[in-house]
Amino acid sequence: MNGNSWIMHQEWENLFFMHWAVPASELRPYVPNVFEIDEYDEMAWIAIVPFTMNNIRFKGLPSLPFGNKLIELNVRTYVKYKGAPGVYFITLDANHRLGVFLARQVFSLPYVNARMRVDQNESTLHYTSRRIHKGYPEAQFHAMFETLSPTIPARPGSLMYWLTERYALWTTKGKHVYKGPIHHRHWKLQKAKAAITTNDLLDFLPPHWFTKEPITYYSETLETKIFPFEKKS
Repeated sequence: MNGNSWIMHQEWENLFFMHWAVPASELRPYVPNVFEIDEYDEMAWIAIVPFTMNNIRFKGLPSLPFGNKLIELNVRTYVKYKGAPGVYFITLDANHRLGVFLARQVFSLPYVNARMRVDQNESTLHYTSRRIHKGYPEAQFHAMFETLSPTIPARPGSLMYWLTERYALWTTKGKHVYKGPIHHRHWKLQKAKAAITTNDLLDFLPPHWFTKEPITYYSETLETKIFPFEKKS
């Protein structure tokens, strides 16, 4: 991959990873069979990831005076394609109608429209979302977050590293498989706590897998570059 071939710049801010372990068999109906469900300690993992995206701009162009930021709330798991690891998105809620339309049409990513907000005080962040996408059942999410530690390193081989250091997304369009490379520095993560009051985003899975508190990490900011999708089959 040519490091200068990126097409879009984004800054991800106030990002929380919330992870739960689930058997791969539970996720299999929701992941295309062409992908192997990746596992750590013989379990698959599913995540909810809320964050704000700012300073969205295409290469060679200035940031737009409007439409250059959004709130996103994605549901993701981890897969391999021919041994190459990456992220597979089950849904991506966002409060940016044009961005949702383009991502669905151009990249075949399951973005959906939602009304969303984020509120911050001295010690906590609150994310609230209500899905409003036509043809999808309404789904709400509300959680309060707080950090519990200073920044800690994610060591190779650790669960933290395995869950977060992923530099590609995988998707399908028709009969073809596409890889979406993403470049960024290593995450600077803090341990965090999530107090979830409403969560309809995982209703497609049995609820008993989510009785435990999620493993949660926080990242204050991360600059990313998005590269053109690569057709792999």
